[in-house]
Amino acid sequence: MRWLFLLLLALGPTLPACAGDVTASEPSDVAVTIYRDPGRNGGSLRLDSLGGFAVITETRQVIIPAGRSRVRFVGVVDAIIPESAIVSGLPGGVIEKNRDAALLSPSALMRAARGKKITLKRTSKVTGKTELVSGEIVSASDQGVMFRTAAGNEALRCSGQPETFTYGLDADGLSARPTLSVLTRSSKPIAATITLTYIAEQFDWNANYTAHLNPDGKTASIGGWITLANGNSVSLNNARTQIVAGGLHREYVARFVNNQPQVIARCWPMERTSDVPLRPDRPYNLVTPYMGQDFERFDKASEIMVTGQRRGYAVPAPSPVMAMDASYAPAAPPPPPEQLGDLKLYTIPQRTTVAAMQMKQTRLIDQPGVPVEFYYATTINALSYGSAEHTSGMRMVRTLNDKAHQLGLPLPAGSILFQQDQFGRSMLVGEPALADTAEDEKIELPLGIASDLTIARRTLRRDAKSQDAEVTISNAGPAELMLELKVPLDGGQKLTSSDRPHEQRNGQPLFILKVPAGDKVTLHFNTAGQ
Repeated sequence: MRWLFLLLLALGPTLPACAGDVTASEPSDVAVTIYRDPGRNGGSLRLDSLGGFAVITETRQVIIPAGRSRVRFVGVVDAIIPESAIVSGLPGGVIEKNRDAALLSPSALMRAARGKKITLKRTSKVTGKTELVSGEIVSASDQGVMFRTAAGNEALRCSGQPETFTYGLDADGLSARPTLSVLTRSSKPIAATITLTYIAEQFDWNANYTAHLNPDGKTASIGGWITLANGNSVSLNNARTQIVAGGLHREYVARFVNNQPQVIARCWPMERTSDVPLRPDRPYNLVTPYMGQDFERFDKASEIMVTGQRRGYAVPAPSPVMAMDASYAPAAPPPPPEQLGDLKLYTIPQRTTVAAMQMKQTRLIDQPGVPVEFYYATTINALSYGSAEHTSGMRMVRTLNDKAHQLGLPLPAGSILFQQDQFGRSMLVGEPALADTAEDEKIELPLGIASDLTIARRTLRRDAKSQDAEVTISNAGPAELMLELKVPLDGGQKLTSSDRPHEQRNGQPLFILKVPAGDKVTLHFNTAGQ
């Protein structure tokens, strides 16, 4: 082994020394592409359970010294997948990557203070005045917080008086913002522009549409909005934003999550542990570290949370929506989507801030005068072995996603809110879900059950191989309606005769019937099977 020692000794002077940590600048440019949760086709979004992800590209500047150094990217998205990070622009490349996960929080700060001196600020039971007591934190976990003073060991929040801590220590090893660091080397000092690209989870997006029916009853003004959701604690400011529509397959990979337990003080206010029985289901959350006047504002009955938010604080009301003036002009349409394999890539026309723990909407389309057609639809059984059957019809709206119908662009899945003016107000008439719709594809959406329309079917004759059926359609409404009645056939069944014309749609018989206002029509048909 002596020869190995001599070899290392000879090579030692040639190894570059570590120049220490350097921190890259804040991003000068950000681009984000958000992918929808592959298991969700429409539906609502929840910030606490976002299943999509985003590809984020940041441009930063950094001065790299000669030798080995660690470049820190402070403020990356906290749900970053570290192994996905690609750093370009470093002259010596990347030797290793690290995700610094120990974020600064009240619980983390409390754990870091174990065994160190702290100052307890509390109210004296004798004088009622605020006093400062020197102490040391003995333990801090989800089972409670113990500290030692000259009077002995005590549990936090068991004195019956308001109390909190001030810390006289640096938060070594704790980062106030999520940080990614990479190890690199350089033969000389250099100022570099670096591009950092990575995947982060806890993002998603959704489409929402509004359709306002015009007075002519034949056209609608359709607007589309993209809802962007960011469930992380980091905002992407003034970002070039894109979204990807389509069903992307993504294999689940188990990830390491460094979830330290929350530090909780388990005593009851105004009582001691000897006076009140332990209630494991009702712990008290940890008081936040003392921050000036915050201590003076809380009272004995308050419940102070780790987040620093006090129950009972007034929540500011949302800003009122500004009225639209007559000079308002619709936003310019977005650029057409690009093909990304079998997916569609949409570009948001303007830069936008995808803010932390927030959902926001940005305009997708604004199309007036879209021709629409209203009709009714129902399905009845070709064969029946019971008594008379009654069913209802569904009011439907139909259009075509092409240029002739003022559309003609791929529409991502989302809900669409239909409204019409009634009694001087906009009234809701339906809120169906729109699936991902390609250009030139037909759009058929249900608006609701037609209460004025009833359909009754009864079997007139039946034998082993065939049936004669009668269908009565009644319209109690004030206007004529058109009903599309489907009669699906299974296996070797066929429609042998009928007293009204029909067509084949998707390989099945379809009757199109006009039903006058306040009247009814009948349909007779015969089906036979093997």
